[in-house]
Amino acid sequence: MQKEEIVKTLQKFGMTEYESKAYVSLALLGPAKAAEISKQSSVPQSKIYVTLENLIAKQLVEVFEGRPKEFRAVAPQSVIKSLLENKKEEFVDLRQRAFAISSLLRPIEADEDAIEGVWVQKGEKYMEVLDRLAQMLGKARSYVYDVTRDFSYSSKYREALLDCKQRRVKLYIMAMRVDESNCQRAKWYFEHGIKLRVFEASVHPRIMVVDGKEVSIRLDHEPEKSRFGFHSIWSRDPSFVNMMDSYLKNLWERAREVNLRSLPPV
Repeated sequence: MQKEEIVKTLQKFGMTEYESKAYVSLALLGPAKAAEISKQSSVPQSKIYVTLENLIAKQLVEVFEGRPKEFRAVAPQSVIKSLLENKKEEFVDLRQRAFAISSLLRPIEADEDAIEGVWVQKGEKYMEVLDRLAQMLGKARSYVYDVTRDFSYSSKYREALLDCKQRRVKLYIMAMRVDESNCQRAKWYFEHGIKLRVFEASVHPRIMVVDGKEVSIRLDHEPEKSRFGFHSIWSRDPSFVNMMDSYLKNLWERAREVNLRSLPPV
């Protein structure tokens, strides 16, 4: 890799052009004075001290007091590791912000249209269903009731549940069963302080109601298969949502608590 390529790569990690040039030149030179670094890096003398001070602040360059001062680049391995860690933290923060934005900025037109009726989507895929449920969780402000069979999940869906928990949205999760096939996924809810109850049912729609304002119902086709399509019903019609809201609240009262403390950690 040529020196110019290294400079451009370092810039992608957040260093300025002058900082990248100065660091690369100093790493190749070894301990050097500002005038020599300026000459080798083509960073103007009027900018070299400010650039080196910035690199010192970022813990990428060390300085030795003297007349004049002498500078030394921190080992490249340590620098790359530090830059990667910073980028990782930025990515995690950006991902959280992006998720929050996607939850808040939803198409207004779609909401206005759907509030008048009941919408049916045939043949939906597993991830499509979970993505819509995650969006519904993102809009929750007070409470969520959810009926599940196998505690199906995606990273986006679990992030949405934890976001609700952080925002103090009350979560009421009901399962048709808890057995060896799904107990570890059930344990995840317990570990994160999410309420979980069980009602025995061999067949039952998977239903989510959010704040008594929005409902999603998933009707499974051949649910015992590893891959199958869904017919989904979604609505914000007040009478329909109120009916399902009342049903789930009543189902929660009749469901029994499940003790997951004896299960091994997730």
